[in-house]
Amino acid sequence: MRKALVAIDGSSISKPLVRFAFERAKKEKLEGLDFIYVFQPYPAALFPGMPVPVALEEGHTESTKKALESMILKEQEDAGVDKMEVSMLFPFGSPSGEIIRQAEEYPYKAIVIGHRGMGSLERFFIGSVAARVVEHAPCTVIVFRPRD
Repeated sequence: MRKALVAIDGSSISKPLVRFAFERAKKEKLEGLDFIYVFQPYPAALFPGMPVPVALEEGHTESTKKALESMILKEQEDAGVDKMEVSMLFPFGSPSGEIIRQAEEYPYKAIVIGHRGMGSLERFFIGSVAARVVEHAPCTVIVFRPRD
């Protein structure tokens, strides 16, 4: 099966990224897209490797899932690919680690990921998820950079 994995983070780049993924999948005649949003069980650490554990409220995870699912289905409809297989994955863990793990378990044609979803200070302390995915992915990685 020819599918792509699309990593979203809920930031402002997510909607144009989802649209781009559907348009690219249509052009490439992919059979489906798997969307992945990784819940982190801890907030950004002050220093790499030193997370501060917190519990995620169940209501937060459910509302996030519903909002993302709704946005993805709307973009699928707007892109005119209603018959394309779409699945949504919501693991808990490190974003880059979970994206890479999913790509290693399933033979995706490509991973589509946004260039930036976090602020510069957060990126300075914990690094870029996209950079880690590009470095360690077992398949092609398309890094989406929106045009203004």
